[in-house]
Amino acid sequence: MKSIIVFFAAILITVNLYASDHGIYLKTHEKISEGISVVQDAVAKKLTENGFAILYNSDVITPDYVREEKSEHCGFKAKLIVFTSDDFTKMITSKGNKYLIAGFLRVGIYEDQNGVNLNIIDPETITRIVFNDLYENDKEDEYNAIVEKAKAFKTSLVKILHEVTFGQQVNILMEPIRDDEDLAESSKDMFMMVGQMTFFNDEDQFPVIYSANKTNDISAQSLSSEFAGNLKDYIPTEDDTEYRWTPNPQSDLKWKVISKINSPDGNAVLLGITRPRTEGVSFNIAGMSREDDANMCPGIDHAAAYPVEVLFIEEDGKVNVYTAREMFRMDMYFWDAGMSAFMDHMSMPGILDDSIQKSLLGKKFEED
Repeated sequence: MKSIIVFFAAILITVNLYASDHGIYLKTHEKISEGISVVQDAVAKKLTENGFAILYNSDVITPDYVREEKSEHCGFKAKLIVFTSDDFTKMITSKGNKYLIAGFLRVGIYEDQNGVNLNIIDPETITRIVFNDLYENDKEDEYNAIVEKAKAFKTSLVKILHEVTFGQQVNILMEPIRDDEDLAESSKDMFMMVGQMTFFNDEDQFPVIYSANKTNDISAQSLSSEFAGNLKDYIPTEDDTEYRWTPNPQSDLKWKVISKINSPDGNAVLLGITRPRTEGVSFNIAGMSREDDANMCPGIDHAAAYPVEVLFIEEDGKVNVYTAREMFRMDMYFWDAGMSAFMDHMSMPGILDDSIQKSLLGKKFEED
């Protein structure tokens, strides 16, 4: 019996030696005493100086916005910078335009009781998720090669951000954290609720929400422009309106495009959309289990979770429009909120799916 225990212990040690963990978020700075707007300007300046293109640089809606009682407000602010890199975009689309879905790079800047903090959406982790169809379709070498390139890119990006010398420069994995094997094999976080952690091995996770024949007048570019224009005309459903109090429902429930990138060949477009109430509610849920008197809205450490990605791509003579199922996307970015939080807000993903599709498709929307 003793030898068996030693054997299994050795296996566990070996697995731990070779497995590594990956957070959706990676904290690069903490305990910054300078004001959040000063930090925001410094980060944007450093990114621009190093050849990145800034797509969005503004406020993120915090839980205070969806809390009617002033006594429940934390007073902390949060900012979001969405940016792109031509090199990163070319690298991910070298395997196909569908992988443009990984193209938005994001920095979240947020306050807590110790000062200002900064984290990024980890491009290596996102690459591991987006490309895991290669791994699961017997292209493990290609998968590993693209992951290595993403790791090198991340190292370079963090080095650049660390040139912003405010506060303490750190490298801290932030929840949700998963190991490399789970990411490669698209394991399920919540059996029967979410399904596989993959964009392309499970068509239910990243469904086509609209398809049209490609013509001289219909392309990824033209359809993305049309659908972006539809957003302003969205009339919220009763379920959407009544889900949570918000101060300005006429505008708070309108989705808007905050970022856009094209594939190098122009045959795919990625739009990033968001809206005030969804941000505020999401960050409120993300922090509920961690709230205390010192920090009443810790969920803003997920500030970089948005925008929601919408992919327009020309393939097989058609222009197809994809966006992730919101339960799947929330699992990616908010799994650490816990099973109880998902159970308590089971209706939210469906309401968002419906709202996003109706907003984008406008008169083209058809009920299931």
